[in-house]
Amino acid sequence: MTTTKQVPLLELNNRLDRFRTLMDVKNPDWQFAVIFSKINLFYFTGTMQEGMLLIQKGEEAVFWVRRSYERALEESLFPCIKPMNSFKDAAIEATSLSDKIYLETEVVPLALYQRFQKHLPFS
Repeated sequence: MTTTKQVPLLELNNRLDRFRTLMDVKNPDWQFAVIFSKINLFYFTGTMQEGMLLIQKGEEAVFWVRRSYERALEESLFPCIKPMNSFKDAAIEATSLSDKIYLETEVVPLALYQRFQKHLPFS
């Protein structure tokens, strides 16, 4: 059995706090941000499983996992990990989305962006 060292919860929380502080400074009106890339997901959640991290200002961030949900639970101490079959699952719970959502843009394929916007529309 391979033992994996988990990123401590305090470190994950500190990383999210720094992100939120930076967003508050650079985009004071921000309400939602979404992370898709595996490297950034690992940085914020401690696992590289396929999914999206939905960060809401003033609320608990939610890591929606599309593939390897069980593995995400094993690898990560992130406090809120939920399974998703499609973005529709996240949309059902994310009822208070604003019309402006900040996305990382370096690595998001157009098809992923279109599927995301279909269920979580924004301008």
